[in-house]
Amino acid sequence: MSPGPARRLVPSYLATGGVGAPEHSRFEELTALQATGRSALPHHTPAHQRLLDLVSDGGLTVMETAGYLRLPVGVVKMLAAQLVSDGHLRAAAPLPDALAPAINAGRPDKALLEEVMHGLLAL
Repeated sequence: MSPGPARRLVPSYLATGGVGAPEHSRFEELTALQATGRSALPHHTPAHQRLLDLVSDGGLTVMETAGYLRLPVGVVKMLAAQLVSDGHLRAAAPLPDALAPAINAGRPDKALLEEVMHGLLAL
């Protein structure tokens, strides 16, 4: 098997501009990120700009953003924390498991949805 195209590796600290995450950040992989519409500032790195561009049309989770940007999740958490601190991103924590039953109360049962799916596929 031949190796794929060579990819230039950039150290994580360069993607964040050499700055760590602010102390108050507590992002998880399922934290939702959404742009506020503010443009990047001169001190933001190209990685910051790419993250803002990616979430400008809608929200994504930290994990999805890391996948699209091809960056480690930890780096995306730091970038997002910096952008939230600067007012360029909004972050919404994932819902705790204790709230899931209340949210799912109005939704149909999984078994019912599977029956509907199988019925549609049979058409």
